[in-house]
Amino acid sequence: MLVIASDIHLTDDSSGKTINPGAFRKFAIYLKDMVQTAKAKEVEIVLLGDIIDLIRSDYWLRSNIRPWSKSSDKDGEGQGIKDYTVKILDKISKKADNKKSMTYIEEFREEMKSEEVSTKITYIVGNHDWLINRYPESRKKVAKFLGIHNPNQYKNKIFATEGYWEDYRVFARHGDIYDPFNFDGDRDASSLGDAIVIDLINRFPQAVEAAIGKASDPDLIAELREIDNIRPLIDIPLWIHGACRRAKSPETEKQVKEVWNSLVDAFLKNKFVKKHDKPWRMDVVDALQLGLKISKLFSLKDMVNLPLKKFYKKRGDYVSKAFHEEYVRRNMAEFVVYGHTHHHQVVPLDQVSVPGEILQKTYFNTGTWRKVHQNTLFDEENQEFLSRDVMTFIAFYLEEERQDRRFEVWNGALG
Repeated sequence: MLVIASDIHLTDDSSGKTINPGAFRKFAIYLKDMVQTAKAKEVEIVLLGDIIDLIRSDYWLRSNIRPWSKSSDKDGEGQGIKDYTVKILDKISKKADNKKSMTYIEEFREEMKSEEVSTKITYIVGNHDWLINRYPESRKKVAKFLGIHNPNQYKNKIFATEGYWEDYRVFARHGDIYDPFNFDGDRDASSLGDAIVIDLINRFPQAVEAAIGKASDPDLIAELREIDNIRPLIDIPLWIHGACRRAKSPETEKQVKEVWNSLVDAFLKNKFVKKHDKPWRMDVVDALQLGLKISKLFSLKDMVNLPLKKFYKKRGDYVSKAFHEEYVRRNMAEFVVYGHTHHHQVVPLDQVSVPGEILQKTYFNTGTWRKVHQNTLFDEENQEFLSRDVMTFIAFYLEEERQDRRFEVWNGALG
């Protein structure tokens, strides 16, 4: 049995909230039942990227060190990007809820061992955990935290960026390489997405708190800390507008929007961001400039139709990318699995005849294990958002395990 989950985003809790450990308890319960139903003799759990989130941490804001810094860059205490990576990873792995989450996985593995079912954990990196692969220390810490067999092997071995499981005819990758916001052509390098999260999303609640004082409107501060859970991220200005409507005074609303716009201005002047600005044509930086600012010149209806919205829609056709994966074109993979988008999907791609069988090619997206806030379809005046905790994972079976049942998708929402 092959089980795949992604985008769990375990953090140090300094920016938004990590999912409750109870999700891991339910995950273990479901897995046990699935193993017993299938009479499986082995279980491989594939963690398909963004499981541990090194980007969503306020620790980056203590100095000018960033994921895109040079290895020679140091802060006032002589610490560089490697030190920041290891420090944030330590904070994540030592957080009580995260440790508790891992105990449920370990208990599941021990129970499977007693039933003579072998278990294996495979880690594949994405765009929020790519830094783990850069340093032997961070790779070993992650392997140890997750209970991966022989963590010492990762002193000289990196985690994969994709995988192919021939027995299950499954090909999987995180999917970030098809997103120009979050991939610049090198998975050992930062992207604009890192800068957006650190210097806009992480910084914003702190800047608002400094401007208005936490005591003046603690509910507003708490609400603004959730902006990284907005999907899609381009709806963040709308979320800010809605949150400000519930502020305790018109002056507070004005201050909050001024703080956001000033951060956007500073973000666009960042040298790393400006490197992505292509002259003489509309590019992602131009779209960000037009789409992130909260302007009196545009109505909310206009805002959601600005170039950023259109650029965002064009950033990656994941279904098409899945269909054109080499393993699919060569009829080696029947199933393609991505994560990254936080939107779970099961999409039929094609049905082809090969000698002795028919392949039903299917694309899956594993969604996320996070709180998700989504803009309501109606009531453009008030820009309301509805929230829920979501959790998705997928299992693939060998023929002898479930016979004609090849896959099983679990998707839960707690709202």
